[in-house]
Amino acid sequence: MLIAIDPQRVPDSFVRTTVTLETDRRLDALQVQVLSRTNLLQLIEEFGLYPQEIEALPQEEVIAKMRESINVVRENARARAGQVPQPAAFRVRFVHTDPALAAKVTQRLGEIFVDQNIRDRGALAGATNRFLETQLADARTKLEVQEQRLEAFRQRHGQELPTQTQSNVQSLSSTQLQAQSLVESIARDRDRKQMLERLYREAASEPPPTPVAVAQAGSAPAVGATAQQQLAAARANLNGLETRYKPDHPDVVRARRQVAELEPKAAAEAQVAATREPNTAAPSGVLTPAELARRERLREMAAEIESLDRQIGFREAEERRVRGEIAEYQRRLEAVPGLESEWVKLTRDYDTMQAAYRELLTKSTAADLAANLEDQDIGERFRIVDPAQVPVRPVQSLRVRYNAGGLLAGLLIGLGLAALLEIRDRSFRTETDVLESLSLPVLATVPYIETAAEKARDRKRRLVVSVIGALCVAVAGYVAWNLKLWNSLL
Repeated sequence: MLIAIDPQRVPDSFVRTTVTLETDRRLDALQVQVLSRTNLLQLIEEFGLYPQEIEALPQEEVIAKMRESINVVRENARARAGQVPQPAAFRVRFVHTDPALAAKVTQRLGEIFVDQNIRDRGALAGATNRFLETQLADARTKLEVQEQRLEAFRQRHGQELPTQTQSNVQSLSSTQLQAQSLVESIARDRDRKQMLERLYREAASEPPPTPVAVAQAGSAPAVGATAQQQLAAARANLNGLETRYKPDHPDVVRARRQVAELEPKAAAEAQVAATREPNTAAPSGVLTPAELARRERLREMAAEIESLDRQIGFREAEERRVRGEIAEYQRRLEAVPGLESEWVKLTRDYDTMQAAYRELLTKSTAADLAANLEDQDIGERFRIVDPAQVPVRPVQSLRVRYNAGGLLAGLLIGLGLAALLEIRDRSFRTETDVLESLSLPVLATVPYIETAAEKARDRKRRLVVSVIGALCVAVAGYVAWNLKLWNSLL
C-alpha cells in the first residue's frame, strides 16, 4: 500500500508547528514504534499468523520472522539545491503465504502508521503546550513577586528613587528661586514698614496746624515758627536727605544733629502749651480740614502698616515652608546614591523576568495554536493513497536460488574434498607410482588378498552407510513435507 505524506495545510508563517523533527527522522521513529514487539504480537494474535511457528518456535523468533517479512520503502521527493531530500510518500509491504491475509495485515499496518502519526503529533503538541503553560505560570508568579517588591520599594522610597533625580533637581531649583523671591519680598515689605512707621510717628507727633506757614523740606524754617514747627521742618529735611544720600553723608549727619537739638525744645513747648489756656483754638468739637487730612493720613498709614505685618507674617511662614521643601529635596538627592544599587538590581531582575514572561507568553500562544492545528487534523498527516490489494501472483521466491546455490556449493565442496583426499594419499597403486616415486624397476606385482575378517568389516561398513543414507533421505523428506519446500519449485 502507498501512503502519502501531506504537508501542513496552514502556512508555517501563520502557525509554526511544534513537531521539529524532519520527516525522514520522524518516519524512522514511527517505524520503530509500529514494528515493536507489542504491535507485532497483537497483529499475530489478531490475524492468527504463523500458527505452526508459534507451536514450534519461541515467541521472539516468530516476531523476528514477521518483522523480516515487513518492508517500508520511502519515496523521496526531488530535493532543492542545498537541501536534503525528504520522503513525500512511503510504501508498506508484507509477505505471507496467504494472499488475502497478506493484504489484510498490510492494510492494518498502514492504518497503524497513520494513527500512530496522529497520536504522536497530537501528544507532542499537547505536551509542548502544557509545558509552556506551566513555565508561563511559574514566570507569572515570579513576575508578580518581583512587582510586589518593586511596589514596596517605591512606597518606602517613592520620591528618593534614581528615576526621580531629574524631577527633584528641577523642583529644588524652582523652590530655591521661590525662596529667594520670598526673601526679597520680605525685605522690601520690612523696609516699607519701617519707613511707614517712622512717617507715622512723625505725623503723630506733629502739633495741630496753625496759620503760620511751615517751611518746605530742605529750606530754613520760617521766621516766628514754633519749636515743633521747626522740628517738623528739620525732620522733613532729614527724610529728604536720607532718600538722596547715604547715612554717613555730612548733610545727613548735620540734619540729624539739628533734629536732636530741636526735639527737647519741642517737648518743652508742648508741655507749656498744654498748661496754657488755649485762646486761639478752634471751637470745641470742630476740626479743621488740615486736622482731618492729617488724621486720615495717619489712619491710612496704620492700615498699611497692619497689612504689611500680615503680609510679612504670611511670607515668613511661606518661606519656612519652602525652606522645608528645599531640605526635603536635598535629602532625597542625598539618598539617591545609597538606593541606586538596590533599585538597579530590582529593575534589572524585573526587566529580565518581564522579557522572559513575554517570550513565554508568545511561545505559549503559538503552542496553543499548534495544538489546535493538530486537533483539527490540518497539520502534516499521512494519507493512504493506494490501499492494500490481494496480490494476483506471489512475489518471486528466493528458495530456488538458495537451493541452486546450496547444490552448487555442495558439489564444489565434494569435489574439493575428493581432490584433497587424493592429494594426501601417499600409497602406491600402480607400477607408474613406484617408478615416479622411487625410480626403481618393477619386477612383479602381488594383488591384495582380503581375509575373511576384512570382508566381514567391509560388509558392515556398507550396511551402516546404507542405513545412514536412508535415514538422511527420510529426514529430508519429512522436512520438505513440513516446510512445503516444493512451493519454491512452482
